[in-house]
Amino acid sequence: MDKQRYVPINGEKVYVTEEVYRAYYQPVWREAKQEEVREDMECSLDALEEKGGEVASNATPTDETAFYNISVDKLYATLAKMSDYEQILIEGFYIQEKSEREMATELGIPRNTFVYQKNKAFAKLQKMMKKV
Repeated sequence: MDKQRYVPINGEKVYVTEEVYRAYYQPVWREAKQEEVREDMECSLDALEEKGGEVASNATPTDETAFYNISVDKLYATLAKMSDYEQILIEGFYIQEKSEREMATELGIPRNTFVYQKNKAFAKLQKMMKKV
């Protein structure tokens, strides 16, 4: 038996079709996924920080800024070693913060294809960053 779906409207449950339910929640799900990906990216930068040495607890803001700039420089240096297409995927989605749909449209590919290629490129970037 199909599960009944509803969306909350003015504090009340309004039962809807599966199609309406998905359309209603898709932006919420997308934002949650993007946040998860951003957290993964931050974890990668944190790992880079650990590899490069932690900023001392008594570090001044200037020291932290310098360390951040070094980390970003390492990120871009690693990114420069990747193919032009992989750079476009990563820069567009993670740095310019374009949506998957925007990127797929710009590249003229299906969104699912973009997601696959983006994830593959990001995994490659993470692997390369560990070697830096």
